[in-house]
Amino acid sequence: MINKDENQISLIDETVNAFDSGISTIEPQDGMSIIDKWLDRLDEAGDDATDEIADTLEELRAELDPDQNEGQPNAEVIAEILEDLITQTKGVMQSAEASAEQTELSQVVAALENLHRQLAQ
Repeated sequence: MINKDENQISLIDETVNAFDSGISTIEPQDGMSIIDKWLDRLDEAGDDATDEIADTLEELRAELDPDQNEGQPNAEVIAEILEDLITQTKGVMQSAEASAEQTELSQVVAALENLHRQLAQ
């Protein structure tokens, strides 16, 4: 499990703040930057429980990358990926090892659910 530390808390805060502003204010490059930071963090401190999340983040990053999607991300595909990410994060959050991170992870889940609702409309 990811250990609770200042870098992780800062990244969680950055993620929540970026996503709470609404889907229309987020540029694909901003999302890719946050995803890259999460991938670095998961690579550095993650474990088997977070491998699936890292794979899903890679998939989301590819969908946001203008070089791979002809400059236009597909909202339906992003909504599906976010749904997977929400489910996976909730799964990690419910593990015994995640008790120290549950509050922070619940904030990330809430932000992801908010984005998902905006995309699914």
